[in-house]
Amino acid sequence: MRLFLAIPLSPSVQEALLSAQADLRRQGRGAFPPPENLHLTLAFLGETSAPDGARAALASVSCRPFSLAVGGPLDHFDGLWWASVRADRALEDLALSIQSDLRARGFCLEDRPFQPHITLVRRWRGEPPQVTVPRAKMVVRRISLLRSDQIGGRRIYTELFQKSLR
Repeated sequence: MRLFLAIPLSPSVQEALLSAQADLRRQGRGAFPPPENLHLTLAFLGETSAPDGARAALASVSCRPFSLAVGGPLDHFDGLWWASVRADRALEDLALSIQSDLRARGFCLEDRPFQPHITLVRRWRGEPPQVTVPRAKMVVRRISLLRSDQIGGRRIYTELFQKSLR
């Protein structure tokens, strides 16, 4: 099974991202994640048969709720375009702590700097889009362990476990 740890998004942040996706759709084509799949990934575990280790890592998180903000122009790499998340020390500390714990539990994670972002479209076809994400903020109050399945040509995410921040 394919697993990842992510921050679910509030309705106000999701609305800002859906507005940006609508602008993208008017300017080109690509593979757009449906609203229920929008999230901010903290750690991608890939294929694993050890969900208990990921659950234990998530359960051990010690972090207070913190603010998360989106807004501004999109960023991209090849055909992937995303909404940037305003840099926040609490978010970076949380992601690095979770990733460190997962590595200590034997998970092999990508070895690259953490860059918080929310994917809006993959396999973009068209001119570089002129899209700005409306500004929106939320308070992060929980983190989810999600399973990703490909069913009927669609990516379906199922929450396996969640950790409330206190």
